[in-house]
Amino acid sequence: MESTAHNYSTSIIANNTGGSSVSGVSSNNRVILNVGGVRHETYKSTLKKIPATRLSRLTEALANYDPLLNEYFFDRHPAVFAQVLNYYRTGKLHYPVDVCGPLFEEELQFWGLDSNQVRRFSF
Repeated sequence: MESTAHNYSTSIIANNTGGSSVSGVSSNNRVILNVGGVRHETYKSTLKKIPATRLSRLTEALANYDPLLNEYFFDRHPAVFAQVLNYYRTGKLHYPVDVCGPLFEEELQFWGLDSNQVRRFSF
């Protein structure tokens, strides 16, 4: 029974590194973004949804790509980036109430997004 569990975990690892498909999305399509020390994982196809932005143009040739960790590092505000990434996923960009306006706009500019697309949270 132990060898069965071991074989199972080995096959999971092999599938994760072999570019297998889960729900029609290839695992080699995944990308890790380390923003201010917080790791975010998404799909390259998600980042291509909004063209002409910093995230849509990621390549492994960029200086902020670490091939040993297989991630991109950005020394930016991680809480704002969570909203930025959510925008790529949902098409809705929300203004976090715990971040000042100028900082949020500066972060949007860095990522290549338009602050006119922002929606404020309403409680």
